[in-house]
Amino acid sequence: MAEFDPNHDDSDLPDLADRDDIVWFLEQNDIPLPDRLTVEKIKSRGSWWAINEESFSFRIERHPSGSFFATSPGGRGMPTPARWHVRKQYTYDHTTGEWDVREQMREFHFDPGLLVDAEFERLPKKEIWDKAIARAEDADDPEDVLNEQLAATEDMYRSAFTTVPEEHLDEMLAVLEREFRRRAGIDLD
Repeated sequence: MAEFDPNHDDSDLPDLADRDDIVWFLEQNDIPLPDRLTVEKIKSRGSWWAINEESFSFRIERHPSGSFFATSPGGRGMPTPARWHVRKQYTYDHTTGEWDVREQMREFHFDPGLLVDAEFERLPKKEIWDKAIARAEDADDPEDVLNEQLAATEDMYRSAFTTVPEEHLDEMLAVLEREFRRRAGIDLD
């Protein structure tokens, strides 16, 4: 595999006319890729391709989901209850051998129904919530159990979702509090 030669002659560059040419070019040459970018990701998720004589570019969208897994215990793919939607534009200048990476969009979304399902219906978290609900149902002051469980959950969420805006974390925790109250028979405030 050939490394980028800063003294190259532009006439030595291959004719890159489409996505397949670029994938081939990246596979055949020892071109360092930006952090966490692989040729496989480019193949599977690259879109909005733009190709000219000096450079090529494409977009990749990712959906990082923090501590939530994208599959159910049965192995079937399921959407995650909370995730980022991140779009980046990657541009490679083949005359200089440099990459330019620009984040075009970053949004956080969560689905309250999927969040409740992930927390209260899927193992191992289901067992934790079930035990806390049982303790609340038997407690003299169920609010104490609720506050204890929510404090532990809040700590976990704040450490798992460090870059999530505060208002989204508060909304997620409010959904979990309402569901705990409903399941434990505690008055909804």
